[in-house]
Parts: sequence; structure tokens; C-alpha cells
Amino acid sequence: MAESKKRTVRKGRIYHIRSSADVEYRAFIWEDSTWFCGRVEGYPQIAPCRGRTVVAVCKLLHAALDTTLAS
Repeated sequence: MAESKKRTVRKGRIYHIRSSADVEYRAFIWEDSTWFCGRVEGYPQIAPCRGRTVVAVCKLLHAALDTTLAS
């Protein structure tokens, strides 16, 4: 059976998240039906976050970023 090589295209926006160390990171957040999902660009070790609003996703990504950088 041939392996499918479909690309997933998401339409979203880039948001800037400032860490506790005053470093700015780029987060890509997109809408998934009634939820919003987001990830930090360039940091695959940070799991994508999901929330009801863009602000909630930004807060979750900020917390995940601070936790990952502190380790």
C-alpha cells in the first residue's frame, strides 16, 4: 500500500510571546472549529496547546515555554 504524503495547511496568525527572561518567541495559533490551537515556532519539544480563546492558548504556551526553558 502506498504511503499518503498529504500536506496539512492551517490558516492562522503569528503572535509574539515574551518569556520571563524578556526574550520574544513566535507562536502560531489557528482556529479548529470552536477551539484554538497553537504551537511555539522552532520548539518542537513544546507540545501544542488547545483552548477556547486565543488569550487562553497564549497563556498556556507561555507557561509551557517557561517550564521548558527552566529545565
